[in-house]
Amino acid sequence: MKFLPVTLSLAATLVASSALAQSGYTIKLGVGTIDPRATSSDLKGTLPVYNPQVQQVIGTVGVSSGVQLEVQRQDTLMFSIERALNEQWAVELRLGYPPKHDVKLRLKDPVLTGPGPYVAGVQAKLAANDGLVVAGVRQWAPTLFLNYKFGDKTSVLRPWVGVGVNHTTFKSSTTAVGNELYHDGVVRVKLSDSTGLAFQTGLTYQLDQNWSLQASWMTAAVKHRLSTYTDQSAQKATYRFHPSVFTAVVAYSY
Repeated sequence: MKFLPVTLSLAATLVASSALAQSGYTIKLGVGTIDPRATSSDLKGTLPVYNPQVQQVIGTVGVSSGVQLEVQRQDTLMFSIERALNEQWAVELRLGYPPKHDVKLRLKDPVLTGPGPYVAGVQAKLAANDGLVVAGVRQWAPTLFLNYKFGDKTSVLRPWVGVGVNHTTFKSSTTAVGNELYHDGVVRVKLSDSTGLAFQTGLTYQLDQNWSLQASWMTAAVKHRLSTYTDQSAQKATYRFHPSVFTAVVAYSY
């Protein structure tokens, strides 16, 4: 889905349609902390059984519950551009440097099925990796907001709120720990994109006519499907989460 070009086109249309704009653009640059608050549903499918004596996978066991993946928080650079429609309303496109989040293995009484020795071996391997980083996921999340600002442009402090739409694209890869966990050739991870509603609120402290400091909090409805494949196994899961993004930026208006 070519969401970013569509987003840019929509923002340009909204800006062009506003003949009442009383000011121009505001460029924002700063840092943000992204807390995904995301743990996957239980992985379901099969896991490979590796025999170190023959140095190969000798079969699989079924996994139905108790094995999950948890995305960790990350800091990143934040960037956005805002265009005033009038003194209260503005359109903002939030971007930022795509952060890479660590993904940890989490166990909650895993339920495995298969031959006893196979199950015991896989359970021991899972237990040894519980809480370790087994993968990394990089996200691109452009978000288009329509913001409403309280007060007027002469106010030193101006709170504001915004609603919009977010599109998140993911790219994932396993770590050396994750590859060792599977021990079954190349691990292929597929993550679906997500499009959902977004909300933000913030506060602007005006330094002078052009410069200001801003702090904000943002969240979005994000859901995606996870599929993991090796040569002899496959697992599926879903993520549904509402990340908290805390941002502090320096803004320049012209």
